[in-house]
Amino acid sequence: MSHANERLFDHKLAREWKMKKSRAEKDKRMDLKEAVATLVEDGDSLIETGFSYVRGPMAAYWEIGRQRKKDLVGIFTPGGMNAAWHEFGGLEGAHVAYVGAEMRGLLMPFRRGVQEGTLKVYSEWSHGGLALALRAAEQGVNYVACKSMLGTDIMRTNPYIKEAKDPWTGEPVCLVPAMYPDVAIFHVHHADKYGNSRIWGPAVNDTAIAIAARKVIVTCERIVSTEDIRSNPYQVIIPHYCVDAVCEVPFGAYPGDIPGMYFFDRRLQERVIRVEWKTVESTREWYEKYILGTKDHFEMIQLVAEEEGMNVLEYMKRLEQLSCDASYFGLGYWGVGGEREWKYEEVAKRAI
Repeated sequence: MSHANERLFDHKLAREWKMKKSRAEKDKRMDLKEAVATLVEDGDSLIETGFSYVRGPMAAYWEIGRQRKKDLVGIFTPGGMNAAWHEFGGLEGAHVAYVGAEMRGLLMPFRRGVQEGTLKVYSEWSHGGLALALRAAEQGVNYVACKSMLGTDIMRTNPYIKEAKDPWTGEPVCLVPAMYPDVAIFHVHHADKYGNSRIWGPAVNDTAIAIAARKVIVTCERIVSTEDIRSNPYQVIIPHYCVDAVCEVPFGAYPGDIPGMYFFDRRLQERVIRVEWKTVESTREWYEKYILGTKDHFEMIQLVAEEEGMNVLEYMKRLEQLSCDASYFGLGYWGVGGEREWKYEEVAKRAI
């Protein structure tokens, strides 16, 4: 089997794969454990979806850790908490536009890996450049020309992009090749059993990624009927023919957020990133306790709630309330301001 990097820009291989992929509407529902075991292989390239802590498929990422997948190649458009896989033994290297968690701080496992040379950074990109590589794959062209990254060191260090002359004006342009990741996992609000997937809020690069990736897993807050999906077709961001597995995983983006449904758990995120992942030893203890020490995502959330002295339902209701405030009562995205004494009837009226 070739290395993931050799497959990543091979448009002939990607086209052959796509031609063989069934476009039939068939029931693709399966358990998350089965989906990860079947579709995520050691050595695969795995691209980040959503945007860092917003709608990331965290339940699936933790399941990859439980199954001890190894030698994965990350594509971080940006990379969030899953970038810590390096010290979990699962991440060999990465193609990077950005890795971090903004005001929560640097992701120390990733930083340690780069500084010590145990985590390979295969290429660096601008956000726009990496998005264009995926857009080229979506459009079925071998490359696109752009102005992004010109005049920067990225042109010198990234082995996949090239500088050329615009044949019409003679001006310099950057040629960005189409990128085809092995696996993409999306967490969405709703999906039907065929994989048609609804997203509320920013889709970021997800439509392009769904078409570019060879294997696609969708985890969703709730599986709904196809009639429900068809009643609001403009909200369908991922079409069924791209999808290989559909898994119903409520709170599947936790401890990140999913717009309009639940807020990110900022307190836990900051504790993990700033304190519990600060050293190799503490990161390993966290991994053994919360990932290997729990049977699934729900047992992990239960453990977090119990440590805060709360019933798990009350704990998650608090995050739902914060999301409601952010969507309809002017709560700032960083969790300050806004009204807290909301009523369901008032929220429903504003949502409709």
